[in-house]
Amino acid sequence: MRPTDPLIDGPEAELDVAELQRRIASRWPHRSDVSVVEVLKFPRGVSRETWFIDVAWADGTRRLTLRRDLPGGANIPTTLQFEYDVYRLLQDSDVPVAGVLWFDEEPLDGRPYYLRELVEGSWEIPHFMDPDPRYDELRIECSKEHMRKLALVHTCDWEALGFGRILPVPPSPERAPLTALDRIEAMLAEFQIEAFPEATEALEVLRETAPSHVPRISLLKGTNGIGEEVWRDGRIVAMSDWELAYLGDPASDFAHIQRLKPKVHDADGRLVWSLEHAIEYYEEISGIPVDMERVRYYQRFDAFETLLYTHNSAVPLANRTDLLVRRGWSSTEVLYFARRRLAETAGIL
Repeated sequence: MRPTDPLIDGPEAELDVAELQRRIASRWPHRSDVSVVEVLKFPRGVSRETWFIDVAWADGTRRLTLRRDLPGGANIPTTLQFEYDVYRLLQDSDVPVAGVLWFDEEPLDGRPYYLRELVEGSWEIPHFMDPDPRYDELRIECSKEHMRKLALVHTCDWEALGFGRILPVPPSPERAPLTALDRIEAMLAEFQIEAFPEATEALEVLRETAPSHVPRISLLKGTNGIGEEVWRDGRIVAMSDWELAYLGDPASDFAHIQRLKPKVHDADGRLVWSLEHAIEYYEEISGIPVDMERVRYYQRFDAFETLLYTHNSAVPLANRTDLLVRRGWSSTEVLYFARRRLAETAGIL
């Protein structure tokens, strides 16, 4: 069985459906006549592959999501096991995430994978990007919904949930930014294949200017916003894309929001909603103070994180083990802009 999406082509489009069906059936021996009836590859995303799997049996159906690395490994330099573990640890929390089923280390088509429940919804919000003022209230309400869900992430008991076993724990809130920098520097050293002098200089600036007034250590989402969560009827029904999660300063997540920080003006031209308004709302419901100075710091920090995953995507190209176009785009154009931002932080540009 082949996916029906016309955007799929090349070796990454292969999925051994018969073998996948056998494995699912072996995990659910109480179900009779388990069969995979539809497979569709989700065309978005640059870090890993996402497949939607419809499974049927004698008296029911189930919709699943399969995640696995690209043929030459993930663009993101965190493991598939780590991504699965984040979902697994969040199962008993108030943070809405898809239910995970199992991680299979036995390769399927040469790659490990894991399965989770498919949460019905969309990564898009209808009319959110439409500049028509009649959608201004929609933009504000969606921004508030995002703040409510970030507050759940930041206030969850990450220690009781077990995140200290899979993530570096800052020794104190004040040390959280430096712990995050140490983690990224160590990860880059594991695969770096060329020098980045602007990154070395920017790293020193980021260490010297790291905020010291951090109110708490929280679980952080990493990339968040439109394209990173599952929406239905104006609500986030599942937080997704956890591969850049870490423990640190809650202000960091406000530097990684994708598009969900609209500026809204009323009929008289007064600014009635912005990132600053969203943060005020977040502070009211979470009790966690976030100042724009810290947010701006992590906006500079973000360029270092971008360099990390864009350079990682270049390694299979350099080794000629995986020549996907998405790797070429990520490791050239996106990397270029990350390096420019690092050069600005270092005072080179």
